[in-house]
Amino acid sequence: MFVALKSEDFDPERRVDAFQSAAENICKLQITPAEDREYRSQTMIAVLPDLVLADTSHTACTTLRTSELAAETGDNLLIHIPLAGGFEICQRGGDTVACGPGEVYLDPTEVPGIATFAGARANVLYISIPRALVAMAGAVPDTGLRNVTALTPQWRLLLGYVRCLHAELPHLPPEQATHCAAHVHDLAVMALGASRDAAEVAAGRGVRAARLRAVKDDIERNLVASSLSAEWIAARHGISPRYIRALFAGEGTSFGDYVANRRLLMARRMLSDPSQAARSISDIALSAGFGDLSWFNARFRRAFAMTPSEVRAQARKNL
Repeated sequence: MFVALKSEDFDPERRVDAFQSAAENICKLQITPAEDREYRSQTMIAVLPDLVLADTSHTACTTLRTSELAAETGDNLLIHIPLAGGFEICQRGGDTVACGPGEVYLDPTEVPGIATFAGARANVLYISIPRALVAMAGAVPDTGLRNVTALTPQWRLLLGYVRCLHAELPHLPPEQATHCAAHVHDLAVMALGASRDAAEVAAGRGVRAARLRAVKDDIERNLVASSLSAEWIAARHGISPRYIRALFAGEGTSFGDYVANRRLLMARRMLSDPSQAARSISDIALSAGFGDLSWFNARFRRAFAMTPSEVRAQARKNL
């Protein structure tokens, strides 16, 4: 389920008051803009089983979680990850700390507190997880709460996966969205510092999913590079070639087949593009990363049940 909370959606005559009321009801926060007339805020909230994700962007303001509002939040861990701008925050039992891009703040939501956002714009990603889910893994020591920590590689894996999930969630079937929520739980456990057993479980699900996505993104950026190989990608990501191959084996394919299929799709798009009509098939094959034309032709026909020249001819007929 998605909830959009945008200041621009309210009547300009009472925009700030109406937005403040909605934010208090949905986010359990009292928001005081630094400047009423200039205040702008947008929050996109995704609600999944035992997981809430929110991407918030707003101008300068102060947010207050009173004791009464804190009591309505439940026993959750709220992870703050600033993407732009930053904030100062003080929760009962903790010090006033500053958190900006490259850092993470761990917020026990049942604790009252106040945060101040300065500057022209702040953009923060929030991840809310029941504390029981991560505490059972020994991943949330009390000393880690109400504190700022560095954005480690483990946190970056979580951040990358959550941002992708937040964007793609409207297009996912419910059962797949639930599966993805479990990935987020596992990645959070890893980032927070799990017990050995919990870490091994997470490595088998969430971390593998995030690793695979990061590897695929890197392949896409370097799809036509002659140096592209499992060994080259593994070195860039600080993992072993064997682990790279295992990630793709888990999807029922291989690294080589995945790369070849992505390159074949690229070649087919170019063969169907009228602006590429003057280029030879061999030139297109080379530009898509294929060095052996006969292998390209055989693989292309097997993938699409048509030769490259037949695909080009069909595209011309459809003009």
